[in-house]
Amino acid sequence: MFTALTTIFVFVLCCVCPCLASDRKQFDLHDGEVVFLLDTSVSMNKQDKDRLAVTAVRQAVYSLPENYKAGLVAYNTGIQTMLPFGEGTTQWEEALEEIVYSGYTNAGEALQQAIGMFSVRRDVNRYVVMLTDGEIDMPTSQEKDFSRIQYEEAVQEAKERGIKIYIVAIGSEWNESEIHIFDGAEMTDGAIYWEGQSGSVSEIMNRILYERFSFPGKVLDVPEESDGKVSINLPAPGAEYVKILLLTEQEMPDIFVECNAETTTVHTGQNIAVIDAGKIIGQTVEISYDPADVSDVKAFMQIGYKAEIETQVTYRREMENGTGQQETGETLPEYIPFADVEIRLKGQGGNLWDNGYYEGLEMPFTVNGIPAIGNIHNGSILYSMQIQDLQEAVVELDVSSLPEHYEIQQPVTITFTLPEYPQPEVEQKLDYRPLWIILGVLAFALTVLFVLVIKKERKTKIYVAQPQTSGNVVKKEEIKGCALTGKLNMYVLQTQTGDDVPPQTYCLFGRQAVRIPLSQILESCEIKFGKIGAENIIFCAGPDKTLIAMDQSEKCTVLRGTEILKKGVGYPVYYNGKLTVIFEDGITEVEIHYKRLMPSERENI
Repeated sequence: MFTALTTIFVFVLCCVCPCLASDRKQFDLHDGEVVFLLDTSVSMNKQDKDRLAVTAVRQAVYSLPENYKAGLVAYNTGIQTMLPFGEGTTQWEEALEEIVYSGYTNAGEALQQAIGMFSVRRDVNRYVVMLTDGEIDMPTSQEKDFSRIQYEEAVQEAKERGIKIYIVAIGSEWNESEIHIFDGAEMTDGAIYWEGQSGSVSEIMNRILYERFSFPGKVLDVPEESDGKVSINLPAPGAEYVKILLLTEQEMPDIFVECNAETTTVHTGQNIAVIDAGKIIGQTVEISYDPADVSDVKAFMQIGYKAEIETQVTYRREMENGTGQQETGETLPEYIPFADVEIRLKGQGGNLWDNGYYEGLEMPFTVNGIPAIGNIHNGSILYSMQIQDLQEAVVELDVSSLPEHYEIQQPVTITFTLPEYPQPEVEQKLDYRPLWIILGVLAFALTVLFVLVIKKERKTKIYVAQPQTSGNVVKKEEIKGCALTGKLNMYVLQTQTGDDVPPQTYCLFGRQAVRIPLSQILESCEIKFGKIGAENIIFCAGPDKTLIAMDQSEKCTVLRGTEILKKGVGYPVYYNGKLTVIFEDGITEVEIHYKRLMPSERENI
């Protein structure tokens, strides 16, 4: 019964499966109808003496997904056999076994019968797969011409209804320069395959199924040393159906299947076995075969799920940047409502995504027609959306990238029901004018006090070292009304880390005449040494455009030229004067040059 199906599955595994290895091929999820149009004229006895065409039809029917229906029209001088959509395995086996190659080739009537079998439902893929070894041929020229007219009319109808015709040219005796029946493939955007040039009949059939029809499927890994046992883990429990095709180049042994399913059937042939299980409750299918020494078993699986989309909505609100005004004048915050939608896919075994197979998988979907992509995490996809002006959302999943077939009840509509949020209370408006008067008086008093303190600071007297002609006398001088002038050029000679720091310039001109710590100057120049005493080295404005430098640190060493500054004593530095600062870490060293500020430099300040 299954003779020569080995050739078909070799091609599945060698040619079709590489494109399935990624498990992420794009599949068409529409329902489908396929009519196999089989030429059973007498010439097929020569061109198909091993009945490979019959075998290829049988294999193709068993390979169809559950959402595809198959029909059969076997023709010669008339219609030998017709099998409508929806017939079971028994009827198919009886019809294929009864096929006899005899008579002429009435392709016109056959195609008309095939086109008439298709339904008028919307969103259905429709195909005719025609296997023939020759052109239309009838006993008389009138009958031949009439068959050709029938064929042309059937092709036109197929084109109008979107039915594609694929033709498998069997044998090698195609001598006519113009082959009339090939118009059926060309006019319906189908294709023509030549036995030999396009592969064997079995290989061509699989190319049509998996390349043209884009059927979902997956190659299973069967270890060579399997000891006659194969364990298959399904992506999720609750599969609607599982079809497993087993292939061996040896004689197929007896097959035994263990799985928790409502129905399980096994069809075996010489080199092939087809396992068909329906409504699987568990997640594992165990296959064993006897004898167990068959080492080259290969397997190909189709799996389908029925599911529905489940959603759970959590509401929240976020405050808008602005605020709203009521008629009474009170200012109230404005809130924008959001919905966090959790999307799950529920099958007969529960949440299909609640397992490691789907974890982290990118899942395309749409919300109100807007495309989005989410990652499955912990069995669900989380999608957040603003619903200020929305009453509902329509969600639809795109599962076409998965190697399994899904029949999903979608789209689903989510109706948003916002919870009752308590309105913020507005306190009664009070007369704050007396309080503002009191605060104003206090602010005025603080301002006067601040001005007095500033004036006092500006009149602060400090000990200033006198010029060497005065015998190094230290006198307390009042620093009053002096302005900062010039600029400081700083050169970092050494740091703890050994990093090179480029020279920096700090402009004194125009700054407020207050005490400036060296740490402030370094920070302004983006020179960072940390806490090593720079905050205790003070600069202030002196008379005659001098800069008073004072070392109030514990362990820093400050030199004016070669003279070490005494602690707590201010030293005047004149233009072109130089200070050298060795900080408390004993390593970091900075050289500071007090320079005159040119008029052109002042303009850029």
